[in-house]
Amino acid sequence: MAFGRYLKSMRTQMGITIEAVADEIKISARQLALIEAEDHEQLPDVVYVKGILKAYARFIGVDEDDIVDRYTINRMLFIENQTAEAKHSKNRKKFLFRQCISAGLLIILLAALAYFIYGPQVISLVETGKNQPEIIEHPDSIGGADGSPGTLMTNQMDKLFLQIDALEDTWLKIIIDDAEPVEYSLHPMDHMELEASSRIKIQLGNAGGVKMLLNDQPVFVPGKKGDVINIELPPSE
Repeated sequence: MAFGRYLKSMRTQMGITIEAVADEIKISARQLALIEAEDHEQLPDVVYVKGILKAYARFIGVDEDDIVDRYTINRMLFIENQTAEAKHSKNRKKFLFRQCISAGLLIILLAALAYFIYGPQVISLVETGKNQPEIIEHPDSIGGADGSPGTLMTNQMDKLFLQIDALEDTWLKIIIDDAEPVEYSLHPMDHMELEASSRIKIQLGNAGGVKMLLNDQPVFVPGKKGDVINIELPPSE
C-alpha cells in the first residue's frame, strides 16, 4: 500500500480525525488531504513532504522510515509514468507531422499533374480567384462603437514563479491566486518553489527568516528579524 493510503488507513483505524493530525503537526488539513490522496502534482518540495510524513507517522505511531520509503518509491513511479506519457505524446506529434508532410507532397504532385494536363486553364482559374476578396470573421473580435470590425486580441499573462529559501526557523501562510490558504513550517536550508497565475499573498512569521526570488528577481522583505509581516506579489502599485 502506498504512503498516503496507508497513513489514512491507520489514522481511520485509530479513530483520529485529519483535523487532529493537522493541529498536532501544525499543517493545514488541506495539505494533509493532498498527502493522503498522493497528489504529487500539487504537493510541495520533496524535502518538505518528507518532513510532514515523519511528523504524521510519529503522531499516529507508525514507522517514519517506512513511510518515507513508500513515498520515495511512489514518487519515482509517478515521475516514470509522466516521462512515458511525455514520450508517447512526442512520438504522436512526430507521426502527425509526417502525415502532414505526406499530405502536402501529395497536394503538390496533384497540382503539378493538373498544370501539365490543363495548362493555362489552371492559371486562369487561380488568377480569377485572387481577384475575389477574402472575408474572415473572428467570433472573438471586439467590434468598435460604430459597428466596425474589431481586432482579435489575445491577453496571455505571464505566470509567477516564486522561490523561497529559509535562513531561520519561520512559518508562512500562503494564498495562491484565489485558492485556500496553506500553512508551512520552514527550517534553515529548506527550499520551496511555488507557481501562480496572477497573485501570491504571504503572511510571514519571521521577516528575517527567508529570502525570496520572484521570476528570478529578488523580493524585498520589509521588517526585521522576528517581525510578522504580510507580502503581496506582485506588489500593489
